[in-house]
Amino acid sequence: MSKKDIVIFGCGGHAKVVLAEIINDNVFNVVGFIDKSPIKKNFISFNSKKYHVFSDIQEISIDDNELFGIIAIGDNSLRERISKDIDSSIPNLKWTSIISKNAIINVDVNIKEGTFIAPGVIINNSTTIGKHCIVNTSSSIDHDNILKDFSSIAPGVTTAGNVEIGYGSSLGIGCTVEQGIKIGNNTIIGGQSYVNKNCLDNLIYFGVPAKKIKEISYE
Repeated sequence: MSKKDIVIFGCGGHAKVVLAEIINDNVFNVVGFIDKSPIKKNFISFNSKKYHVFSDIQEISIDDNELFGIIAIGDNSLRERISKDIDSSIPNLKWTSIISKNAIINVDVNIKEGTFIAPGVIINNSTTIGKHCIVNTSSSIDHDNILKDFSSIAPGVTTAGNVEIGYGSSLGIGCTVEQGIKIGNNTIIGGQSYVNKNCLDNLIYFGVPAKKIKEISYE
């Protein structure tokens, strides 16, 4: 069976992590990377192979309706902007999730399109991971969690059961979230924090236990 073509949006360090898992999975042929930055590289070298970096998705033919994509960018709001732009301008591109073979995904876990699950991740039963999320290296997501679209989990995060992470929110490296906690939309939890109370929208929390530090301005 021939491999399906895929493009990776972004070409930073996280994009290389995603690339490695695509190669390991051996399902997709990586056509290249997309990076609109004016100082972008022309090629990404990885494992003795060079991958072209395109300035725009329009440079790639998708006439056969079989081009897939994933956004390999850590910034939640930027992933959201790119996905909405592509959805409106290139409807034939299909988003796919990339799930490491070295992740443990339990029964009844729902992982939606465009999400990346890194090596060493454990996701327990009856959890839902939304669209275009990132669950990073060696994180542990317990049963009945909900990660809403465009949220992200940094390496080494642990959540207990029945935790809800809001739309576009981020959990920093090594933080821990107690059973039944709800974290609002577009909220940031600082690294190594211990979250034992619900967190509201558009705020930064940090500490042990986590406390409100300041509001997030989106102007």
